[in-house]
Amino acid sequence: MVQGIPIETIYLYVLIACAGIAVLLVIFGDVFDFDGPIDPMLIIPWLAFTSLFGYLGEQLLDWGHVFLFIVSGSLATILVFFLNFYVLVPMKNAESTISISEKDMEGTQATVITPIPVSGMGEIQLKSVTGSINRPAALYAPQETPIDRGEQVLIIEVKERVCYVVPYKGSLKV
Repeated sequence: MVQGIPIETIYLYVLIACAGIAVLLVIFGDVFDFDGPIDPMLIIPWLAFTSLFGYLGEQLLDWGHVFLFIVSGSLATILVFFLNFYVLVPMKNAESTISISEKDMEGTQATVITPIPVSGMGEIQLKSVTGSINRPAALYAPQETPIDRGEQVLIIEVKERVCYVVPYKGSLKV
């Protein structure tokens, strides 16, 4: 007992409070940017797991309160580490767009929507499963004639958001 309150009750109240705070963090977590040394997205699950294991341990096991707290805290630390390493960090590093990367554009076919002059830039449209992307384009190799609107091009290289293209007539004829 802690000041007349059973330890199981304290574990249960902490677990319920952490569950409520976790729901709020899931809803409003993107609004607040926690860049400090203490991240609530890790502290709240640690408290929740510790209180869960502590509550279950007090109900099922006859160990000492301090030893049970140390064991439940250790288990919670391991679970929160895996939660952070395999869930939270990959989610933070994930791109927030569904478009393709510039490296994936290389080697794909596109349609010219603004004519590409011999020594200048035009615009191409790249269609993919997620939609279409318009990008500025220039000729990869010197050409004698410009590429007109509606013609097909092949993206050879992408540098600084500019696609360098060559005319493309379709598949190779054997």
